[in-house]
Amino acid sequence: MHDIPFEHAHVLTDGEFKGCCKNCEHSEEIIKGHIFDFYRKITKYSTESLKRVSPKKLYELYQVLDDIAQLKAGDKLASLVLSDPEIQPILPAIRSYYSLFFDIHERFFVEWLISSKDPWEYLNSFPLLPKYRELTTNFKQGINIEDIHTVAFLGCGAFPISCILASKIFNIKIVAIDKDPEKVEIAKKCIDVLEIRNIDVVLGDETYLSNLNMDLVLIAALAEPKRKIFKYIKYILDNGKKFLTSCRTYTGLKAVLYRPVSKHDIEGFIVLKEIRPKRFANNTLLFLDIKRP
Repeated sequence: MHDIPFEHAHVLTDGEFKGCCKNCEHSEEIIKGHIFDFYRKITKYSTESLKRVSPKKLYELYQVLDDIAQLKAGDKLASLVLSDPEIQPILPAIRSYYSLFFDIHERFFVEWLISSKDPWEYLNSFPLLPKYRELTTNFKQGINIEDIHTVAFLGCGAFPISCILASKIFNIKIVAIDKDPEKVEIAKKCIDVLEIRNIDVVLGDETYLSNLNMDLVLIAALAEPKRKIFKYIKYILDNGKKFLTSCRTYTGLKAVLYRPVSKHDIEGFIVLKEIRPKRFANNTLLFLDIKRP
């Protein structure tokens, strides 16, 4: 089995500050201090050296950042922290690390899963499984799941865990799409060893959606470029395709992890519903529709 710290001593607790009700400035300084500490940790690594660290060390680094993101700081305090002129310049490096972490850890885990004697048992040991399970079950709060038969998931990555859980929980057809040929090949092997029959993994970008008849398209949190993706989705909706549109984003202090979907990204769309995570997950779900005359 892999050597990954499933449990860890949390470096942060909500009790360190009182939210933004009484002493917002003090609370902001506490959170900023932890963000700077994490930034100093990751700047010791180059991209290549980070790829060479052990899975255990990689998860230890991630968990520090996740602790920061999970603090119940409230939108006002989170906005103050993330817009702070001292924090703004270091956000790109932190968000780049977060994206790289997912790229590395997915490859680690799926390679072990593929070679495992019992892939499903191994899948259940995935350290981030509670996050993905919550995010997947949150999905049914935004739609009538009985109306959904086929979902296109854009940006599935090498380890299409969201697709795996959705197919199992909801028993729906999934078309998992990624534009990276290597990730597509790894994802296909993963689906094959798990013997899942209702997931197709394909190579493509947002233009592949024109080939499909789906009830819903879901855009992954790390799928890029967001503006281009939404522009094309609006184009095919304007030209007769009919399907629901949803995407994952980051709200509150969780936006320290990755750039949130902006109004500019979804120009021409309106937000019908926003579903925020309540426990483990980091992503907020947006359900969208095109603006109509």
